[in-house]
Amino acid sequence: MKRLSSIVEVPATPEYVLAVLLDHSRRGMGALSCTHPDFIPVALDSPVETLFEACACDSGDDIFYSTLQWFDLWGTDWFDVLFTSHIETTLDFCELIASRTTMPQIPLVSICGQNCQPASAFLAVRSLLAAEGAEVSEIGPSSLLKEYTRYYTDAFLGPIARLAPGALPDVEIDDGGKFRREMIRRFLHLPLMIGFLFVSRFPVLLLFCLIFYLVLNLDTWGDEKAPNARVDFGELRTFRDLSELIAQRAAFQA
Repeated sequence: MKRLSSIVEVPATPEYVLAVLLDHSRRGMGALSCTHPDFIPVALDSPVETLFEACACDSGDDIFYSTLQWFDLWGTDWFDVLFTSHIETTLDFCELIASRTTMPQIPLVSICGQNCQPASAFLAVRSLLAAEGAEVSEIGPSSLLKEYTRYYTDAFLGPIARLAPGALPDVEIDDGGKFRREMIRRFLHLPLMIGFLFVSRFPVLLLFCLIFYLVLNLDTWGDEKAPNARVDFGELRTFRDLSELIAQRAAFQA
């Protein structure tokens, strides 16, 4: 088998842009809710308002920052174009993005003279993990996903998912309590400020909050770099499962 690992970037199509928009939105809304969001059908000839509703974009800022990040539009004229263009349909919107970004195509690898799309997808996934700093020399098709999805969650939700937008099942993330501890720490900022401003009147409050805040900071030390406790993509268990799923919808280049 000839091993190719570089992913080819080609001009994006409106169809690809729409798939990425809906995929990212579905995952984002699912992460904020215990129940998965209702499906809103969107086609390229749909009114752009239908697309924004499906993507849960409530304002121009939501649209701007989401698309800026998802399609790496930094350094482009995206802000000026977005808010000065006449946009009526989903196609209008997707064409604006497609003209400013690219989409990945997976180089095909040959096994015994036959092109093999799952093997090609497998090598593409490995190359993307390697780009994130993962040690991939021991990853084989039968390797379990769970340790890699924990440590490289953003890679699976970002560039790997964008190999075949909409192919990966809904993700379930257990961060081990990192988000909850961060919210508690932020919540303590106000009592701490009150305590410092009125230390003579609320010494007990200040002391209590300060001790709790210090303990919490020690407990959350290193949280930003710590892996998630568990990250599952439906019934996917191995890299073979993932590669076969991606191969069904990805674009390939001979």
